[in-house]
Amino acid sequence: MSETLNLTFERASDNQWTINTESLAMPVISYDSSKLSPEQKAGEHMGGRLLVAAALACYTNSLWNDIKRAAGKPVRMTAKAVMDKEKTDSMRTAFTHIDLSVELSAEDIDEPTFERIRDALYRGSLVTYSMTEGLEFDYDISLV
Repeated sequence: MSETLNLTFERASDNQWTINTESLAMPVISYDSSKLSPEQKAGEHMGGRLLVAAALACYTNSLWNDIKRAAGKPVRMTAKAVMDKEKTDSMRTAFTHIDLSVELSAEDIDEPTFERIRDALYRGSLVTYSMTEGLEFDYDISLV
């Protein structure tokens, strides 16, 4: 079964852009750097932040729902991701590693069930697994 997600990006200035996600829960992601200094703007790395946010959202949502499917009751979850950026052998800058840590409190889940869920998630969620396996890109750039 194939499913397609369609997002559109719009930008008409140096400081602002929006991504229309076609999501009911988060229809628009907007960015406005108009009040930032050039130094602050250079440190934003919004593509990387969105990449890590996608990984965090997918991974933690998978864990939360896996606990619920096991008849547990997730109570609270916090997660942190740290992403490294460095020069590759070909002298291109790349994001090279993500450390992702999650703390979860849940009721009505025994240790063996939690360990089974945790072990399955050590293989990744949809987004993190897709990232480690490598996504294919096709590019089409037009001047209109």
